[in-house]
Amino acid sequence: MKSRLRRITSSVTRMLLVLLLVLGSLLFATIQGGFVLWFVFFMVIPFALYSFLVFLTPIGHMTVERKVLNKRFVEGDALKVQVTLKRRSWLPILFIVVQEIEPKGAFAELQTRDLHKLLPMGFKRQVSWSYTVPKLARGRHELEGIQVQVADVLGWIQKTKYIEAKKTLIVYPKVENMSFTRRFSQEQGMLGYTSQKQPQQSTMVASIRDYVPGDRMTWLHWSSFAKTGMLYTKEFEYQQSDDVCVVLDTSKGANFEGQISFVASLMQAAHRQKEPVCFLGAGEHRFSLAEFRSENDLEQLMYYLATIEPSIYEPKKIYGHDELVRSSNALMLVTSQLDVDWIDLLKMNATRGSKPIIYVVKPNDKTTWKADPVVEYHAEKAGIQVVYVERGRFSLVGQEGRYGE
Repeated sequence: MKSRLRRITSSVTRMLLVLLLVLGSLLFATIQGGFVLWFVFFMVIPFALYSFLVFLTPIGHMTVERKVLNKRFVEGDALKVQVTLKRRSWLPILFIVVQEIEPKGAFAELQTRDLHKLLPMGFKRQVSWSYTVPKLARGRHELEGIQVQVADVLGWIQKTKYIEAKKTLIVYPKVENMSFTRRFSQEQGMLGYTSQKQPQQSTMVASIRDYVPGDRMTWLHWSSFAKTGMLYTKEFEYQQSDDVCVVLDTSKGANFEGQISFVASLMQAAHRQKEPVCFLGAGEHRFSLAEFRSENDLEQLMYYLATIEPSIYEPKKIYGHDELVRSSNALMLVTSQLDVDWIDLLKMNATRGSKPIIYVVKPNDKTTWKADPVVEYHAEKAGIQVVYVERGRFSLVGQEGRYGE
C-alpha cells in the first residue's frame, strides 16, 4: 500500500512540474515576447501533451502470459520462453520497458539484456518477445513476475507496474542407458537379488538402547521408563530382505549432479526390468520408497531427484538405526566422496551377512579430484567394495574388472 501511494505521489508531482514548465514558458513568451521564447513554448507543447497522455494511460490492467513449448525438461535441454503482454487501453504508447523480476535457478544466469527489453508499442494492445536458456541445469527453476515501465520521450513522466506471473519448471536428471544385473558379485561389483521381498519380522526384542529423536513411539520400552524415568528404545531382530536398497548420500560432494544422474539411471533400469528394489534418500530430511514397482513410484522418485539439494547431516546419528539400512541384504551407497561414518554404518551390515557396496561418482575432470587412500583402506578392511564410476560411462557398471580406475 505504501509503495503504491509513493508511486502515485511521484507521478502526480512529475505531472505538476510539467504543467509548471508549460505555464512558465507561456508566461515568459507573453511578457518578453520575441520569436525565440514563442518557439520554445510551441516546442514544449507536444512533449507536454504526450506526457499528459502517458499520465492518463492506465497500466494497471495489463496481463502477462508465458508460453513454453516443452512439457518435460531433462538436464541439458534448451528452453525457449515466449512472453505476451496484453492491455485493454487503446491510448498510444511509443514504447515500454519490460524486465523479469527476481529470476531464480537457470534464469538467474541469463544476462541483463535477455531479461530487460525495450519494446515499441504504439496503438497495439499486445506485444510479444522471447528469450532462450541454452542449457538447463537439474532442479526447480522459478520466475516471479514482470516489471513494466512506461515513460514519455524525455522521461518527465514514468509509471511502473509489477505484474505477478509465476512460472515453475522442473528439470529432471539426465538418464543414461544401463542394465540392472540380477546377480550380486563381490568380485565384479554387480547388483541384484535372489527372491521376492519378504515381510520383516521385527517383533522379537533383542535389546534396548538410549532413545534417539525420531524413533517411533511404538518402539519405546515403557517398562524401563517406569523404573528409571529414562526413555529407551527397543532393538529388534530383523529378518534381512534379499532386495537391493539403493541409498543416495545427499551431502555435498565433488560431483553431486553425477550422483543424481547415476541413481536416476539405475532406478529407471530397475523399473524397466521389473526388479524389486527399495530406495533411501539419506540427508537432513529422509525420503524413502520401501517398494519401487509402479509408474507412480518412478515419477515420485524422479521428482525427488529433480528437486533435491545437498544437505549437511550426521549419517551415524540419523541413520544408525534406520530400518531400511538395517534390514537390506544388498545395500548400495551412491556418493561422490567416501565418508568414514557411512563406511562404519555399512560395516554393521557386513557383519550381519550383508553385501554392501559403495559407488563413488567421480567428476570427469580428474585433475581436481583425488581418492583418499586411507578411507579406501578403511572400507576394504571393513569388507566393503568401492567402485568408481563416471558420467557418460554408467553402462559399463557391472562389467569385468574394477571399473573406473
